[in-house]
Amino acid sequence: LWPGVLELSPKFYETLTAHAVPLDPRALGALQSSALALDIYTWLANRLCRVRNNRGTKLSWSNLKQQFGQEYKTSKDFKKAFKQELTRVLCVYPYAKIGEEIGGLRLYPSPPPIRKTKILGFKAKE
Repeated sequence: LWPGVLELSPKFYETLTAHAVPLDPRALGALQSSALALDIYTWLANRLCRVRNNRGTKLSWSNLKQQFGQEYKTSKDFKKAFKQELTRVLCVYPYAKIGEEIGGLRLYPSPPPIRKTKILGFKAKE
């Protein structure tokens, strides 16, 4: 059904490695029973830390359905499923700032699910 190999363009691969966002393995475990919840979690983890405008970015339900819910017959069915799984995602990603508006959602600047840490290197004495 699916090809055994996924080939990424060099430019896309560079973008992924340059802007990687760590995911919380506990969140992935909690959401593993739902492909939609996993998709929403990984999307928000990547997207929210890149929102720069404090007024946020609005996304329409239509755009969200195109990205996440092409298999749903109606927009109403998609919206219901998305909101249900979004609630689960927000339980494991409490720093995510999202608002519901007429016609869609608004994403606000938010920290990644796992905060960045510094790794200190020590020089060995000679």
